[in-house]
Amino acid sequence: MVARSGLPARTIRYYQSEGVLPKPERKGRDAVYRPAHLDRLRLIAELQDRGLTLGAIASLLERPASPGVSVDDWLGLDETLRGPWSEDQPLAVDDGGLDRLVGRRPAGSRGRLEQAGFVKRQDGGVGWLIPSPRLLELALQLQAAGIDVEITGQAVALLRRRLHRAVDDLIELFTESAGGGFAGQATAEELATALGALRPVARETAGIILAQEVERGLRTLLDADPTALRRRPRKRSRRHDR
Repeated sequence: MVARSGLPARTIRYYQSEGVLPKPERKGRDAVYRPAHLDRLRLIAELQDRGLTLGAIASLLERPASPGVSVDDWLGLDETLRGPWSEDQPLAVDDGGLDRLVGRRPAGSRGRLEQAGFVKRQDGGVGWLIPSPRLLELALQLQAAGIDVEITGQAVALLRRRLHRAVDDLIELFTESAGGGFAGQATAEELATALGALRPVARETAGIILAQEVERGLRTLLDADPTALRRRPRKRSRRHDR
């Protein structure tokens, strides 16, 4: 078994003690390992590559076949769960690439974008990482419309904090409802179908609710004070742009 798996004997014994690998059959003093043992070791390695601890692997392997998510099904479902929900992915660029994205802007714009978190210097100071090219684009659009990058950055951070909690609550809701009002009988195929349908709907729903809440908030503000949004003198920042 050691030769076929390429694992040390102590690792194999450890897997057995953790309950993720069945113990071998015994014929006299000899330990007899079957092909199923080797298949299990390959599966353990694959699950570890996906970031699962041995405790999580043991829990997964102990899961009964019903209500319907076998280990093989789970591996396919895992790909669906880990897939990106946004096409907006981080982008690495050099100085020239950042200049092309930012375009002609007021002096100090790059420094303000960096302070607001829309761009980040790469390790070593060579090149830039743009965590969200789409958010950078929106920040630049708002800057052109007269909304400071700093304000946009604060708004993004505020939304992220609030949505972080909301998403955790939503995941808890869907998890508790799996097999009931969410994903039918909760087989791997039904879960994957439900999640696939949820992706575009979640983005659109979040946008609609946010727009409705902005309308509500503005109405409440203006009803209380019709002059609340009048232009006020700007306070100059003492910070110097880099």
